[in-house]
Parts: sequence; structure tokens; C-alpha cells
Amino acid sequence: MKIKKNLLVAALPLVAAAVAYKWSTWKTDLVKAVIKRQKDKGDYKRFIKNYPGPPESLQKKYAFEKIDINGARGYWINKAQANKGVLVYLHGGGYVFGPLEVQWKYIARMSEEMGMAAVVIDYKMAPEHPFPAGLQDVEKIITTLQAEGAIPETYYILGDSAGGGMAVAITNVLMEKKAALPKKLILMSPWLDLSMSNPAIKFTAYKDIMLPLEEIKRSANKYVPNRDFHNPLVSPMYGNVKDLPPILIQIGTAETFLWDNRKFVQRLTEAQVEVQYEEYPDMFHVFALIHILKEGKQALKSQIEFLA
Repeated sequence: MKIKKNLLVAALPLVAAAVAYKWSTWKTDLVKAVIKRQKDKGDYKRFIKNYPGPPESLQKKYAFEKIDINGARGYWINKAQANKGVLVYLHGGGYVFGPLEVQWKYIARMSEEMGMAAVVIDYKMAPEHPFPAGLQDVEKIITTLQAEGAIPETYYILGDSAGGGMAVAITNVLMEKKAALPKKLILMSPWLDLSMSNPAIKFTAYKDIMLPLEEIKRSANKYVPNRDFHNPLVSPMYGNVKDLPPILIQIGTAETFLWDNRKFVQRLTEAQVEVQYEEYPDMFHVFALIHILKEGKQALKSQIEFLA
């Protein structure tokens, strides 16, 4: 009887681990099912609610300060920590919406985890403000804060989806202006080619539960009305990659953008740019922002280690 009891005690951690693993898998599957259902219904409104300013739930926990530089707007998070480094965050949203609550929560947590300040740039968006208005806002805020000494030499640019593509574009702008570059870039499911002309896209577009292909193309047309999608400041795929800082790219294998990301990583590698590339099996667009998922937690951990 004592032997059986000892075996039971010894087995408990294994059982707990198995249950935890199953639960984490169920959570991922549940989130996917909810997103897919809304996509199939054509109803994205429950996911898309702009928060130009920080949600009230975060204002109780973090210190925020408005930024307004001649109409270019944003927010500081934990500005007092800027001497330890600054995370400049560019939100996704197809250049037509955002930031969303989940994006605010993501960058606030990154600021806390890294012990650094963050700057969230609420850049102007299409269709009212097509390219290059948003990129000019980003340039204005970064270069002005640099000139004021508010952004130190140790700073990083993070972006998801459209914000990921913009992160590469603004780095090239800063390079041309001989301004101080970010030490590293973090790109989560970045949109790197607005032409959407890669024939391999068809292999995963049907799996993408977050982004309908036609909606992606409509957003591209709103952002770039003249259809000059090969402009490197619109589509970093066609721009300069030489001398870019080290880059972490995270993407799911069930994303429309998967193939362009693989192609971009090849360009970076050929140019001898330091790149850490992570593919997450069967994960959807910008999953890295959702930290209740085990894959989101893993992506966050990897980002923290990359910046450390």
C-alpha cells in the first residue's frame, strides 16, 4: 500500500504537467475557433476598437504621458525609465486602424518586463492620411525626441503586422539621415510587401484565420492610392537591408505573410544582417501579442531574451 502511495505521489507532477499541456492546447484551439468564426461571419468589429489613448485598465498600473510634436502624436509609458532604454512601438492594423487594447497591453508589459520606457506612436492612418503621412509622424517623433535627448542611444523599435513593415522602413529613413539607429528590431508577423504578388501566398492564405486576402489588398490600396507598392518605404522587401541592426522575426506557419517573411530572411542572411527567425507551427497572424496562449508566452520570452 505504501509503495502504491509513493508511486502516486511521484506521478502527480507528471499528471499535472499533462493536464497543463492539454489546457494550454485547448486555449489555443479555442482562441482560433473564436477568431475563425468571426472571420467566417465577416464580423471583425468585436476585435477592432481603436484606442488612440491607453485603456483605463492600464492607466491605473503604468505612468503615461502624452506626446504631441506638431500634430504627430503618441504616448510615453514609464518615461522615468528612459535612461535604461526606450522601446519605440509601431502598432499594426493594415495602416487603417489601431492601436487596439491588446497592443497597448503588449507594449506596457514589455516596458515592465524590460525595465525600460516605451513610446507608442499613434501615427496618422489611411484612408484619410495615406502614405507617407504615418511614416512622417514616426520620423518626426523619433528624431525630435533624439534631438531633445529623451531617446538615448539604447533604443529599440518593435512592430507588429503593418507596424513591423514600418519599423524596417523608418530604420532606413534614419539611416539615410545619418541619425542614431535602433540597437535591434523586433518584427511580429510583419507586412513586408504590399504588392501581395508572391505566388506562394496561395499556399497559406486559406489557412489565415485573421486576415482575409481581399481585405489585405483593400488596406494596401487605401494606404497607397497610387499603387506604388514597390516603393521601399512602403514595402521593405524592395528596400535596402544592408547595415540593418539585428532583427528578431516571429511568424506563424498559418499566415498569409509567411512566404514573404521567409524571402525577407533570405535577403537579410545574404546581406549578413544578424537575424533570429522564429516560425510557430499553425499559429495565426500576430499571435505573439496574445500572452494567454503558450505560443504567445514563448514569443514574449524570446523577445525579452533577444533584447537582454
